[in-house]
Amino acid sequence: MANKIIGIMKYSRAARLSKPNDKQSEKKIFAVAQSDETINLNHLATHMAEHTSPFSVGTIKGVLADAVGCIVELLCQGKRVQLEGLGTFFTSLKSTGADSTEEFSAANITAVVPHIAFDKATWDGMRSKVDFELVATRELQAQAKKEHAQSLDQTVGSTGTGGNTGGNNGGQADPGDVTP
Repeated sequence: MANKIIGIMKYSRAARLSKPNDKQSEKKIFAVAQSDETINLNHLATHMAEHTSPFSVGTIKGVLADAVGCIVELLCQGKRVQLEGLGTFFTSLKSTGADSTEEFSAANITAVVPHIAFDKATWDGMRSKVDFELVATRELQAQAKKEHAQSLDQTVGSTGTGGNTGGNNGGQADPGDVTP
């Protein structure tokens, strides 16, 4: 039985060292994941509610918000938190060195660093559940948006009317004016 495709991941290509720690290694072309959106707690709750959940968006959001707060609290108590199917949250510490154990104290600790180790079993077969779409890099997308905006500004500036008053379509955007 074939795996069901659950998403399309966007990617661009970039030249990178074939051995990242060896500056003398040859460069090769690699895929770079491109994300076009960050999903916040509200969006996640809505997404979950739309998946035939018997719970409302508000209930899901409340549970997730409480879970986030509790996970942070437990991590600050030195616990590990495992969410089966997702991964295990844990922390590590950054600290400045001391010359002896007597000279080292909690004052040497400079940061608490959160981590998540994703469950290998969940992600092992993921490649077969995803299609891929080649897109421009974020840098090139930003450049295209900037150039498009400049082009629109020049077009508006060259009309000689002193600005855009909405045109013939009731003030709605021209369908051709879609930012790339």
